Amino acid sequence: MNITTVWILLCWCVSAAKALHVHNNRHRIKRSPHQNHIHIPLRQHTPSCINSRERLLQIRASPSSALRQDASASNDGTSPIVTIKERLSKLPIWAAIFAFGYLIGGAVSAGWRRHSEMTSKIGLTKIALVVLILRDMWRSTPTWLKPRISKNARKFTALFGSSAETSGVKTEDERVDSDDLTDMVAVAAKLQGAMDVAKTKLLTDLDDGATSEDASDVTERSIQQSSNDRGNGKTNEAKDDFNIQASLLALLQLIAQVKSRRANSRDQLYRFSGSSVPNNALTGLDEMFELADLAYDEHLSGKPMKEVLSEMNYDLLKHDTTSVPGYLGHYVAISSNASNEKTAIIGVKGTSNFEDFLTDMCANAVEYNITTNPFYDKSDGNYTLRCHEGVFISSKRLADDVLPLVHLLLASGYNLRVVGHSLGAGCATILALFLRSKIPSLREDGRKLQVWAFASPPILDLESAIACSPFVTTVVNNCDVVPRANVAPLAVTARLLRSVNNRLKERNLDFTNFQTTFAFLNKIREGIDGDMLMSADEVVSELERGIEKVDLKDKDHLYVPGKVVVLYDLWEKEEQKEQKRQQAIEQNLKSSIPVEVVPTAEEAILSDGTCKALRYIELDKRMLDDHMAPAYRSSIADIIAIRRAQLETND
Repeated sequence: MNITTVWILLCWCVSAAKALHVHNNRHRIKRSPHQNHIHIPLRQHTPSCINSRERLLQIRASPSSALRQDASASNDGTSPIVTIKERLSKLPIWAAIFAFGYLIGGAVSAGWRRHSEMTSKIGLTKIALVVLILRDMWRSTPTWLKPRISKNARKFTALFGSSAETSGVKTEDERVDSDDLTDMVAVAAKLQGAMDVAKTKLLTDLDDGATSEDASDVTERSIQQSSNDRGNGKTNEAKDDFNIQASLLALLQLIAQVKSRRANSRDQLYRFSGSSVPNNALTGLDEMFELADLAYDEHLSGKPMKEVLSEMNYDLLKHDTTSVPGYLGHYVAISSNASNEKTAIIGVKGTSNFEDFLTDMCANAVEYNITTNPFYDKSDGNYTLRCHEGVFISSKRLADDVLPLVHLLLASGYNLRVVGHSLGAGCATILALFLRSKIPSLREDGRKLQVWAFASPPILDLESAIACSPFVTTVVNNCDVVPRANVAPLAVTARLLRSVNNRLKERNLDFTNFQTTFAFLNKIREGIDGDMLMSADEVVSELERGIEKVDLKDKDHLYVPGKVVVLYDLWEKEEQKEQKRQQAIEQNLKSSIPVEVVPTAEEAILSDGTCKALRYIELDKRMLDDHMAPAYRSSIADIIAIRRAQLETND
């Protein structure tokens, strides 16, 4: 029984009790004509007091005139009978309450019953929990995203009324800005575009008969054939023949076997990908990295940025902690030691949150025309470049922000050093391009502006990346995956996977039936001690063949900018390094002060964005660890120590 039913019964009971009370008083209460008080006489069994049933029968049998006479006779006080009209005149308020309660209860009883059933299933506790979760989600929603959510909510509610949406005319707030990375619709479109380009390129590069001249034709044919097959309910046999999961597992096993048996083949690939690094190229490399890492404002000592910069003889001028997609956190500092060169540092923060990740994912190669303000001299006068879209948008806004301060610093005689790690490295390079294009003195004197980019992603087309060499130095650590995060290295790796897949089919190790599947699993269980699908020379040969087939000047292929210093470790010494790592781990277990165990580098080469070591994705367990700041710090320190030891030995 719900509350509505109880209320209806209560109203009915109150109304009935009141009516009965009035009825009894009319029969029993009599006023004395000479007294002001009311006395209640005892019931007398006289002939005038007839039975109620008999009286009712008399009233029904009498004519209307007799009924009126009887009613008038009862009004003079000689008869205790009360008329129906008088009874009804005493009941209006209670009858109204009863009728109102009955009508309202009857109208809402069905809805209340449904509400009770739903509440009994869900429970008030669960409803309160959902409300609290939604409240916390709204509070944790980034500030830049809340206006977008409110705007979309208003647009949704406006669909049910007359608004600009119904007329098909977009208001000023509804027009989409393609460069606004806070708009999830625009970001989703950019992500879809990047995925479409990658899919198209992989389909083209995996076609063995495709060349750079007919690549576009092959792409169109493959896409058209794929759509026709989907429409006809067919599948692509060539695609089905390529088992990427089995090929990837087999390739990982093959790389581990090469690392164990022919480690020098990989070391030679790195060694012959560039020239020896001159000592002056490493001068100040450790300090520049510390300044780049400081942009994250997460120093190892836990000290604030201003205090750390003061210890490094720099004064902090500006620190922007912006956390919005399409905008970059950064700081500006100047040297405080008057005896040294007047240097201004612009440190750009790399990827550290979801907002920066959205900027990273907008990785389309977009063409921009810089004819009016070129950043370098070119003979043919064509100053268009293709750049990583998210990096270009963010760097352009950063350039507009710091340009007035840069003018003031240059006028004061300061030389600029722009540093960054990861996303910050790519944005530092594009920021330098904007500054050189807007300030002619920076193009005339290359010493006034230098960029140190650590772990930069591929951001520029081939010609523009090489043109940055006079003022940009990019540092890559070992098998760091971020400097290889582009379509071209992915295509080379995919070709190697195709070769492994073909070798699996030749040896009946594919997943065509139970027997071949079982044989493949046994092959994987062998580990590094099993037979190699391909020799180390064949693996290197396949890599070089894939690198040669990928067009360097493809409009969708991007490269790391400037001079590229590649720090790498030697697989030949992997066993010795593994022993040292195990010793460090054991020492950490015994000591209260742990020592950070990070991979290091033993050698370095100097090249550019076309370095063979960067033209494929090196599948190694360290490919993510090598991107982190501790790995770069350790490798840089080791390389500088090795070079210093070599100089002392030569002296």
